[in-house]
Amino acid sequence: MINFLKNVQNKPEPVKKFVMWLGVFLVMTVIFMFWIFTFPSQTSVAKNDEAANNLKKELPGAWQSLKGQINNLKKLWPR
Repeated sequence: MINFLKNVQNKPEPVKKFVMWLGVFLVMTVIFMFWIFTFPSQTSVAKNDEAANNLKKELPGAWQSLKGQINNLKKLWPR
């Protein structure tokens, strides 16, 4: 490996860049393949529980409050 690195150091700049990008691509491919193979094949479906239902009911009201606060700030902002 050390001989390979010394050999690459003596090469022209385009060859060095090619070797660098090839190494990056190979390492990225190995990491991506490891991630794919260790990723669970089936993800569990979230249960539709009461807390989620309450959040779905309250979320539109929270958005309306946020819009109201933004409108109040716009009125206070000097033009």
